[in-house]
Amino acid sequence: MQKHLSSLLLAVSLAAAGTAAHAAQINSTTPLEFEGKTSTFGSAFDTAQSGQTFQENFTFSTAGASTATSAVISIALNDASALNITGFTLSGNGSSWSGTKSVIGATQYFTLQASNIAAGDYTLAVTGTVNGTAGGSFGGNISVAAVPEASTTAMMLGGLAVVGLAAMRSRRRNQQRQDPGGANLQPA
Repeated sequence: MQKHLSSLLLAVSLAAAGTAAHAAQINSTTPLEFEGKTSTFGSAFDTAQSGQTFQENFTFSTAGASTATSAVISIALNDASALNITGFTLSGNGSSWSGTKSVIGATQYFTLQASNIAAGDYTLAVTGTVNGTAGGSFGGNISVAAVPEASTTAMMLGGLAVVGLAAMRSRRRNQQRQDPGGANLQPA
């Protein structure tokens, strides 16, 4: 019995050590404030944080079905100010979307698009390592727009159909006025 208990404690200790090894050394959560449909976010790291990993979380809520588009950028200034952004994700309500990374020279950026996100709470996470001897920084923005409900779309399509029928009837009426008996009244 004592042997099994010792094995269990060893397994729990190893699992906890493995989890702690993968946790970011710098971790913060900031609620986003939107102006209309858009919000900006970012973080800066100083010399004391050089060489450390980070996970910066930015939170927001949606009231209904929405789409989200976001981007984050970091520009390295030689070795003095540099980050290695390793992840850019949006998660919430059991769903997750990952950003696509691009690097052009000393500039790295991620773009992310998420469609049909349900109402609820979401977290935009930026992860990476501070590589610059003087730290580094990143900045980004996110736009969240409501998706029209199906009934709104149906009413819009119905309205377009009514306008199309009215235009067709008007055109027929004008043709009948120009040619009431079916004969062409215009000179040849």
